[in-house]
Amino acid sequence: MRAMRRIRIPGALRERAVRPLLWVQRSFRQSPPAFRRGAAMLVDAAIVVESFAVALLFRFEGDVQWEFWVSFWPFALAGAALFVLLLHINGVYRSILRYTGIYQGVRIASATSIATGLLFIADVTFDELLGYYPAPRSVVLVGALLAYVQLVAVRLYPRVFYELSLREVGRRKRTAIVGTGEQGVALAGHIWRTAAMNTQVVGFVSDSPEEVGNHIEGVPVVGTIEEIEEIVAGHGLDQVIIATPQASREQVDRIWRTCVRSRVEVKVMPDLGELLAEGTIRLRELQIEDLLGREPVDIDLEALSGYINGKRVLVTGAGGSIGSELSRQISRLGPAQLVLLDRDESGLYYLGGELRREEFRGAELVVGDVTNPERVGFVFERFRPQLVFHAAAYKHVPMMELQATEAIINNVYGTLNVARAAGAYGAEKFVNVSTDKAVNPANVMGATKRLSEMIVREMSGVYPETVYASVRFGNVLGSRGSVVPTFRQQIEAGGPVTVTHPEMIRYFMTIPEAVSLILQAGAMADGYATYVLEMGRPVRILDLARNMIEIMGAPDVQIKFVGLRPGEKLREELSEEGEHRLPTEHPMVYRLVSENETPPDGADLQELVDAMVYEARNQETGRAIRLLQRAVPNYSAADLPGSVTPREGEA
Repeated sequence: MRAMRRIRIPGALRERAVRPLLWVQRSFRQSPPAFRRGAAMLVDAAIVVESFAVALLFRFEGDVQWEFWVSFWPFALAGAALFVLLLHINGVYRSILRYTGIYQGVRIASATSIATGLLFIADVTFDELLGYYPAPRSVVLVGALLAYVQLVAVRLYPRVFYELSLREVGRRKRTAIVGTGEQGVALAGHIWRTAAMNTQVVGFVSDSPEEVGNHIEGVPVVGTIEEIEEIVAGHGLDQVIIATPQASREQVDRIWRTCVRSRVEVKVMPDLGELLAEGTIRLRELQIEDLLGREPVDIDLEALSGYINGKRVLVTGAGGSIGSELSRQISRLGPAQLVLLDRDESGLYYLGGELRREEFRGAELVVGDVTNPERVGFVFERFRPQLVFHAAAYKHVPMMELQATEAIINNVYGTLNVARAAGAYGAEKFVNVSTDKAVNPANVMGATKRLSEMIVREMSGVYPETVYASVRFGNVLGSRGSVVPTFRQQIEAGGPVTVTHPEMIRYFMTIPEAVSLILQAGAMADGYATYVLEMGRPVRILDLARNMIEIMGAPDVQIKFVGLRPGEKLREELSEEGEHRLPTEHPMVYRLVSENETPPDGADLQELVDAMVYEARNQETGRAIRLLQRAVPNYSAADLPGSVTPREGEA
C-alpha cells in the first residue's frame, strides 16, 4: 500500500503567520472573566445586526429605501439584544472557546431558533396592529441563518488557533489508530489537542472494508486489520494504538506480531470512560491479557442493580483476588451496607481505603475467620446480611497438598459455618464461589471445593427460605500466585520460565469478568443450582510462556519443563460425566443439571464433615483424607498429601 503524499509547510513560516493571532488569543484569555463575557456579547450583538443588515441588502438587491432603514434599525438592535439574552440563558458564555464543539453548536442553534420565532411573531404582530412591518419576513429568516453561521464560526476560530499552536515542528510519532468507533475517534481528537503526546495520527485502521478510503475528522481510513502489515510498512509507522474493545484475540495477535517484526510500538487505549471521566487518556503497553482476550461480556446492569441495590451484603474472603473485586463491583451497585469479612487485616485495610477513595461510605470492615463459628454468628447477628457471597478459600493446589488439614478446615468447615449462618439468620441468597478443580478432583483443594458444593446443596434443603447456589469457573488472570504474574516475575529475573508440561492446557478469564458473571449468576438464581461460566478457548501454557517472553522483550529467557506437581492435571474440566449444561438467560452462564439430583444423605454428610474436621484439627492427615475420599467418591488421591516439597519458582 502506497503512502499518501503530504504537503509540508515550513515551520518558521507557519509560526510567523500564527504568532500575531496567538498573541491576541493569549491577551484575551488573560483578561478578567467579566471582560471576556462582555466582549463576547458585544461581538455577538454586532454579528446579529450585521447579519440582518446583509439580509436586507440582499432582499432589495442593494437598493434599500430610506423608510425601510428607519424601521429596520430598532428592530435589528432589539433582535441583537434578544439573541444575546437567549445565548446567555443557554449557557453559551460559560463555554471555553478553545473547546467549542457540537454541544456548543446545538446550544447556539437552540437560542437562534427561539429568537427567530419571537422576532417573526413580532414582525407579524406589527403588521397586523400597526399596518407595517419593521423588516420583511424573509429578512428575519435569512438574517437569523446568517447570524447562526457566524456565531458558530467566530467560536471555532479560537479552537483552530489553539490546535495550531499545539503542532510542534519536531519529529512526532507517526501513528495509526485501530478502531473507527467512538473510542478511536475520541483518541484521535485527544491526540490532536495534546502536544505533549508528540504524536501524529496518519490514519485509522478499520475492521470493515467498506470504510477504507473514507475520512474521519480529516484523517483517512487507510486499510483493514488484515492489511496491517502493508499499512505499517507503507506509512512508515512508529506506533499502533489499539482503540477498539471489539478486537478479537486473533486480530490483536496479528497486530502485535506485525509490529514486533517491524519494531513498531503497540499501545492500548484502556477505556473510553476514562477520557469522559478524567479528560485524559493514559495509554498502556500491550499485555498478555490482551492476547488472551475474549469477546466483551455483556452484563445486565439493570438486573444486577435491582438485585443488589438497597440490600445488606456480606462478602467473605474480601481481601483476596476474587473477594476484593466482588466488593468493588458490588459497591457500585448501591448496596445499603457492604460487610467485608477476612482474617487478612492488611488486605481489608487497603480495600477499605480504595472504596473510600471511590466515595463509597457503606463498607463495614470485619476481621474474622470463617472457621470460627462464634465470630461468624456474631457477624450475622449484628449485620443481618440479605445477600452472602462466600469467596473465602485456600486455592493453591501444590500448597494445599502439603497442608491438607488446613484446606479441610478452611474450605469445608468454613463453608459449612457461613452457609449454615446464612440460613439460620434468614439471608435471601447465598452464593458460593467454586472452581473447575472441583470437577473429578485430583487434589485436596479440588476435593474440598467439591465437598463445599455438596454442603451448599444440603443447606438448601435445611433452609428452604434461603436460595443457595454455587458458581464454578476456571483460572483467573492476575490473581495472586497465578501463572501470569509468576511468569512475569521469572522473566524479569532473567529466567528460566518454569512450565510444568508442554501439553498443559488451561482456561482463563479476567478477574472483573469472572466477578461480573458471578453476580449475574447470583441474580438469576431462584433455587439451588450450580452454575458454570463460559471460559472461552483453552490456552496452552507453553504458548502463554512464549508470548510473554516476546511481549516483555526478553528473547534470551529460557523455558524449563519441571513436570506435573502433586495434584495437578493436564487439562481442567467444568462439568463431570452425568452433569449437563443448560442455557440460562445469559449466554456465558450455564446451569448444571445432574442425572442424579438426589443429594447425599444429610445426616451421613454431616457426620463425615464433623469427623473430618475433628481429624484435621488433630493433624491426623491420613484419616482426614480418607474421610474426604468417602465424602467425594471421585476424588482420586495418587499419594497421601503432605509428603512432597514444592520446587522453588514453579508456576
